[in-house]
Amino acid sequence: IDLVSLISEFLTLKKAGRNFTTACPFHNEKTPSFVVSPERQIWHCFGCGKGGDCFTFLMEYEKIEFIESLKILGKRVGIEIKTGDFAQGSKKQKIYDLNKTASDFYHYILTKHKAGEKALEYLLKKRKINKGLIESFGLGFAPSNSSLSRYLLSKKKTPRQDLMEAGLSFQSRGEVVDFFRGRIIFPLTDSRGNILGFSARGLLDSDTPKYINTKETMVYHKGSTFFGINKALPEIKEKKEAIVMEGEFDVISAFREGIKNSIAIKGTALTSEQSVYLSRISEKIIL
Repeated sequence: IDLVSLISEFLTLKKAGRNFTTACPFHNEKTPSFVVSPERQIWHCFGCGKGGDCFTFLMEYEKIEFIESLKILGKRVGIEIKTGDFAQGSKKQKIYDLNKTASDFYHYILTKHKAGEKALEYLLKKRKINKGLIESFGLGFAPSNSSLSRYLLSKKKTPRQDLMEAGLSFQSRGEVVDFFRGRIIFPLTDSRGNILGFSARGLLDSDTPKYINTKETMVYHKGSTFFGINKALPEIKEKKEAIVMEGEFDVISAFREGIKNSIAIKGTALTSEQSVYLSRISEKIIL
């Protein structure tokens, strides 16, 4: 992997003699001190002192662990990273895997099970969200009981503590209870396709609160997450323009009309962390 090509996907590099320079993404500065050496295939910031190779750049920039950067970069060059016990030990990876299983479960309930019929009808008829969009965004439905917890505990032999740490369940009077119940489920996915958590809307307008999100976990932080970023990123980079919307249905409706550089914030505030991320991938931001 050529380091200059890799970093150019995230930052705008300028030629400076044998090297390339840009403003460091890891601290605030006015004079560029972030240097990339094509000869040595390393990067270094003379302002904050950080540096390394392609692995360390991806780990720092995307806030991921080494095994994740190894998988991402391996995939680029056609190398399959076969993970063993050393990778399963990652708590983050466990949460990603659990969220993927939960997402598949919710999606099955919505599209194939009797328990999801009313929610499916609501999406198709009232919200005009077609089946293609339901598939594309991986929408689901959480039943009113705790069937997800029972499924993960009995069928998948998942430890109770793992369900709590992923934010999928909580404990009440010694029983494990589903965190999301009787709600339409929207998976919250990062730019690499990992499911970080979920947003859930009450099926009835009388449901209070109307929306709830996964509580803060090791991988989900509301202030740094966008709904739809995994779908919108290619179009945002191509158009150099991002449209920031309020909610999930806004984004899905925009995609239905062919506006595919749309994303939504989680909650009422646009945070500095989200703003910094957007400034890295887009020249223009529309609220």
